[in-house]
Amino acid sequence: TAKVAVDDAAITAQVSAGLAKDPELSALKINVDTVNGAVTLNGPAPTTVARDRAESIAKAVTGVTSVNNQLVVGAN
Repeated sequence: TAKVAVDDAAITAQVSAGLAKDPELSALKINVDTVNGAVTLNGPAPTTVARDRAESIAKAVTGVTSVNNQLVVGAN
């Protein structure tokens, strides 16, 4: 439904905003994709800690049902 699509867009925006506030993650090109509340993160991560933090940021967003963390540590 249209409501789900709007919610997914809002979730994507909130996750992206959360990542942008993080000093280690803000400069990275992390792709956030949300389908029915399931968030997928794609892109580089500077460290394993930062990768895990990106997942935590995504999980903290209201409406997120799951997070598929595809971030690659050390990739450019």
